[in-house]
Amino acid sequence: MPAYAKTRKGLEEMEVRRGALGPRARRLLILADGKRDSAELQRMLPDPAFAETLAELEREGYIEAVAGALAQETAAPAVPAPSASARPAEVPQDPVVRHQMARNFMLNTLKTFSGPYAKLSLMERIDASRDGAELRLLLEDWMKAMNESSAARPQAAALRARLEAVI
Repeated sequence: MPAYAKTRKGLEEMEVRRGALGPRARRLLILADGKRDSAELQRMLPDPAFAETLAELEREGYIEAVAGALAQETAAPAVPAPSASARPAEVPQDPVVRHQMARNFMLNTLKTFSGPYAKLSLMERIDASRDGAELRLLLEDWMKAMNESSAARPQAAALRARLEAVI
């Protein structure tokens, strides 16, 4: 089952609270952190309309499914960092899929290590990227953010290697 993370629109709704979401949808949006899959979210929010609420948030662009392998790497940042030559298990050849995986990885690591609101400008630029080349232009800004985080700093080189394997 896929994990779900907030999109830029979802982050903005959390910050501004426009009131566009009902209480059930808002609770689900709060819990969508890119680490929890839909089964875990449903256990946390037992509700007969869970599937409809999840689908609505995704359809309206508040959340998105994140790539499984990279979401798992982000979900467990305390795991010892692999060598710099480590690559994700299976990197797709399709550049569109690779871009999506890399974009999600960058967004999820920023949210995990910096918090959901600390690097919004960088997150917006990453989210707006159209391909891997645009993401590569943001790589140094992303690395700077990783090195600013005391939790990410020891793993920054390994995180970069994982990202570069996908970009």
